[in-house]
Amino acid sequence: MDVFHRKITIRAGLLMVLFLCGCAQQQTTVKRTEPDRADYPSNPPEIVISTRSKPSVTEHQKTQKPPVHSKPAVAPENKSIWPRIRRGMQLVHHSHPRLDEQLEWYASNQSYTDRILARGNPYLFHIVNQLEQRQMPLELALLPVVESAFDPFAYSHSQAAGLWQFMPRTGQRFGLKKNWWYDGRKDPVASTAAAIDYLSYLHRFFDGDWLLALAAYNSGEGNVSRAIKQNRKLGKPTDFWSLKLPRETHAYVPQLLAVAAIIREPEKFNTTLPQIANRPYFDKVELREQADLARLAKLAEIDKEEIHKLNAGYNRWVTDPDGIHPIFLPVGAIDTFNRNLATAPKSDWVAVKEYVVKKGDSLYTIARHHGVSVNQLKQTNLLKGNTLQIGQRLQLPGASAISQPVGKNKNTRYVVASGDSLWRIARKHNVSVSDLAKWNQIDVSTPLKPGQTLSIGSRQNVELAAKEVRYKVRHGDSLHRIASKFDLNVSEIVRWNKLNPKSYLQPGQRLTLFVDNVKI
Repeated sequence: MDVFHRKITIRAGLLMVLFLCGCAQQQTTVKRTEPDRADYPSNPPEIVISTRSKPSVTEHQKTQKPPVHSKPAVAPENKSIWPRIRRGMQLVHHSHPRLDEQLEWYASNQSYTDRILARGNPYLFHIVNQLEQRQMPLELALLPVVESAFDPFAYSHSQAAGLWQFMPRTGQRFGLKKNWWYDGRKDPVASTAAAIDYLSYLHRFFDGDWLLALAAYNSGEGNVSRAIKQNRKLGKPTDFWSLKLPRETHAYVPQLLAVAAIIREPEKFNTTLPQIANRPYFDKVELREQADLARLAKLAEIDKEEIHKLNAGYNRWVTDPDGIHPIFLPVGAIDTFNRNLATAPKSDWVAVKEYVVKKGDSLYTIARHHGVSVNQLKQTNLLKGNTLQIGQRLQLPGASAISQPVGKNKNTRYVVASGDSLWRIARKHNVSVSDLAKWNQIDVSTPLKPGQTLSIGSRQNVELAAKEVRYKVRHGDSLHRIASKFDLNVSEIVRWNKLNPKSYLQPGQRLTLFVDNVKI
């Protein structure tokens, strides 16, 4: 019996040793083969989108996978931004005829994709950073492709403006300041913060359903809520694809999903993506004095267009006379700007114009005609009271960039004849009434006197002084209707866009307009 038990003990010991060795070997193997985060595949995790209610399962929902939550890895700064965006994508891959239609369009228009994505180069890194901080899907960084074609000056028929196409009331609701000097809806930085707040709110409002949130961003949460209520009443599914929504909204969400799909797998759609670096494009400086953007561009040694697209919120190409305001400049120009600013006299960058007081002038009338407040006028000129003297010289804040037509062409002098009106003179010289009034520092309702001399700028000057707007044609639009809305002539729109005046406009067609900032 002792020998038998001894053999059993030895065999058990050997089995225990082999078992422990196997476990150790298995643990070593697991540790060696676990991938580093930087080696994770670029295909984004799929996250199932919840809905407000539990609709019946539709065909496109049957293949959805369980939620997988993963914090997006950040690629090195000197790499392309596209892998980073792919890693942060969270929306479910859908299959639907409306999506297929949009995919086919984008895949067939490589030049459009190149142009629009390249236009987003200055803004994408900032938008991606802000979305990642809020742990939101990075597909949302592509929403300006659909909203504005990444144009901060984009303006719609319904008065939506900027990269994210905020309506005035919605912009105000989410903290975007708007006054004569500045419109936060067109400020790429301020509007991005507001858009993320709005999208986050809509995501919560629709119980975590991103497609419903996006639909509401386009048509309003009221429209989407009513559509959900109607479907629920009829016993129908309440997911986005099943709702009865405006035609534009039906196309809007698939457009974003199509752009995201092409960014995710460009090879699949035979598409190439423009090179956009995963590093900051711009940085911020702050100035305490009112500044002329064109003059700041010279100090930064960059083109005026470059500073305008980064600071599109400043309506007058100058900052507000009151307060400290941020100026955004390309990262590579910051040191040059600071160096030149330190040695430049204030007259090289502060926007002012001199005005000589005439008979009948008052601080109120001068301030009103030049778009400034009485307090701004008094502060700029160190005035304690309201009394003015004829011949007194005043400094007008911001007026150097806005009050006169810009360009090399000389103005035309016109002597008012009996029976003349601003409207008649404006029509005769192919200019707008508002331009004519502005050039002559008079109100549009001011009666003219025979023998009075008016200054009339050329249309070339108007185009240089006005802001270029890309307008998207909507159903029911006509050349006459668009011209009336922006106080333009039909002939101007035809010439700017090389149109046949007898041809009909097509919904979705984009027009270039030169619009006075006051009307935007």
